[in-house]
Parts: sequence; C-alpha cells; structure tokens
Amino acid sequence: MSNLTTQTDALFAQWNTNHTPGCMLAVIQNGKIIYQQGYGLADLENNTPISPDSVFYIASTSKQFTATCILLLAQQGKLDLDDDICHHIPEMPIYNDPITIRHLVHHTSGMRDSLTLLDLSGINTTEATYNNPDLLQLIARQEHLNYPPGEQYTYSNAGYLLMAEIVARVSGKTFRQFAHDNIFAPLNMTHTHFDDNHTEHIPNRIISYHLKNNEYIPYPKNFDIVGSGGLLTTVGDLALWDQNFYTPKVGNETFINTLTTPGKRNSGETLTYAFGLQVGDYKGLRVIQHAGGMLGFRTNLYRFPNQNTSIICLANTAEINATQLCQRVADLYLADHFRLTDFTGQYHSHELDVTYTLKNQNGNLIITHPTTYNEPLRSQGNDTFQTQNKTIQFIRNHQNTIVGFTIQTDRVFNLHLTKI
Repeated sequence: MSNLTTQTDALFAQWNTNHTPGCMLAVIQNGKIIYQQGYGLADLENNTPISPDSVFYIASTSKQFTATCILLLAQQGKLDLDDDICHHIPEMPIYNDPITIRHLVHHTSGMRDSLTLLDLSGINTTEATYNNPDLLQLIARQEHLNYPPGEQYTYSNAGYLLMAEIVARVSGKTFRQFAHDNIFAPLNMTHTHFDDNHTEHIPNRIISYHLKNNEYIPYPKNFDIVGSGGLLTTVGDLALWDQNFYTPKVGNETFINTLTTPGKRNSGETLTYAFGLQVGDYKGLRVIQHAGGMLGFRTNLYRFPNQNTSIICLANTAEINATQLCQRVADLYLADHFRLTDFTGQYHSHELDVTYTLKNQNGNLIITHPTTYNEPLRSQGNDTFQTQNKTIQFIRNHQNTIVGFTIQTDRVFNLHLTKI
C-alpha cells in the first residue's frame, strides 16, 4: 500500500468500520479513477458495505444536471435563457419585474426557497410524502418575492424545481426521461436517473442515517422531488460526467464554458454561482464544485480543472462533511500544486499597529500574531480562509496579486491589513 493511499485512508478511519454508515471516495486524474474506496456500511441492518456499485442520492449536487438540461434546450433553440418564466409556467404570479430562466439558474430570482416554505408550513421534509406538483402549487401561491429579480443572490431550491418543470413542458418528456436521453445515455451513465418514484426498486440503493442518542437511525425517503435535487448515481457514473468537462460528448467546449461561467447581479457584480456549479478557489487553485445535503446524505463532486483532478465524496450520514473531506484529500493529491506562496508574507495594520505573518507550514497556511497565537487557516474558496473565530478575506489588485486582507469577527468587521 502506497504512502498516499495510507494517508488517504487515515482521513476516513473513523468511518472504516462494520457498524457505522460512511462514504464512498473516488479520486480522478486525467480521466481515470486512480483511487476509489468505500468506508462503512450502505445498510446497517443487512451489514452491506459501501462499494463502487452503491447508488447514492446526491441531493443538491444534482443541480448541475438540471442546469445542463436547460442549457441543452437553449442550444436547441427551444427556449431562451432570458424568457420570462411565466411564458412556460403561466400559473406563476406576475410580479412587478419579470423573472427569467437565467435568474433561476443563478439564484437571483428573489423567489422564496421551497424547502424552507415547506418547513414554515409545518411539514417535516424528511418524513412527509410530496412531489413536484405539490411544490409547484406552493411556489405559485407566493404573492411576494424576497427582492426584485437580479438584485441579489439567494440560494433557492424553488428555482431549480421550476427549471425541471420548464424542461418537461418544453421538451414534451418527463424531466427524468429528458435527462436520461440527453445526458445519461450519451455518457453511458447506466446507474443514474432522477428519482421521481421513491417506491421503485433500485439495485444497490443506499440508505442514509442520522445519529440520535448514540444510535444510527435510518432516514426514509418519501418524496419525489426532482430538479432541485433527486439524482441517484454512483461514483463511477459521476466520473463519466466529470470527464465530459474535458472531452465533451454532451455539448461542446463552448457549452462547457457557459456551464462554468458565473452569473451576474443587475449591478454587474459577478457571482460565484454558474449553472448548478460553484466556481471559486481552494488554496489558490481554481475549483468548480457543488455540495449536496438532504436526509443523511452529504455529497460533493470537487473539480480542479487546471490540474485535471476531481474528488468525489458521497456519504450516507449527516455526521460527515463531504466538502471538507474532498479538500483534505486534495491536500494529499495536489500538495505540489497549491500556491500558498501567493498568500505568505507579512501584513500590517496601522489601526492596530501590528504586523501578522502568514507562512506555509507542511502544506497548510498559518497565521501568526507576534505574541499571542499561531493558527491554521482553513480555505473556504474565493480567497477566503477561516480560523475558529475569524474570517480572512484576501484582496487582489488588477494584476491578480495579493495586496492585503481583511479580518472579520462577530464583533469587528472589515479590519484591513496591507501586505508589506
């Protein structure tokens, strides 16, 4: 066993048991799965281990596929991203300003989140039985928006559910069938589909759990929501999808560039959200990813496009942070690529009359106060790092060079330090 494999497995040691749920990991480089391993159990009652064949519900990691369906229809000339959604879903209210499909894609519609509305209605989203038509009625009853379309970014599951409805109405197929015919079949993703019938028997379908009173309790899936989530898949099928971003079979290079281009607010400010994908950075490397969390599932497909490296972590317990594990695995496989030197150096605050030092210590960025502390920084993407009680936001100039950072705590905002 290689040292890299040993270090990787050590990250998952807590879940590498025969009595807990766990997760499935896959590391992809240059189009090939170079390491995959299951940790823990897919089904505690039957002692079934997690394996590459395990079919996971990936929650909001599904959104990139919904956005792809919309973009395919736009490419086919069957809709326009700037269409008023009322053109396709006439039962939606007419607000003061029109909501476009593009607003839905980038979460700038101002629409209230559908799952939050369910919760406020007193419906337990992990126990109740409901489907897309139920939520469409709920969304259509909303008389007000959170804000005028395009003014702000607020993550909204309602928008992606409406996108699935638009796909179905424009294509004349169910959303599940359109996605199958136009994405999953062309890519040979034979273990993948949108789960619009939770009673259907799916071989190797995995159960998710939550921990209560030191006991893992299974989460039943009683809903049939697709679009905002809903995809069932395996790490192998997700690897085929990942490769499509380098050698497209679905779409082309221009199509992929559009999928990964963030939207904008009315002000012109660029967002970090593209087409069902978050675009940012981790330790100076560009990252395209999307996390998912529903029931006990926690998932992420975490792509470093410039290094042709992706990490997939699919977990079946809410006690696992899939995104953080993807980052820890990346720390091992991409250790030689991280440009921590972009951030290292000395930074001075004239307001505090103090100089902080940032240094690279064994592949981790450390912030040091002259007299009181020495803390590791955890990357949150987009040049943002965190300690236990501080958020550090780095500042770049027009040449993309780090020139300073701001510190924010719960009681001190935007304290500026300049790189010296």
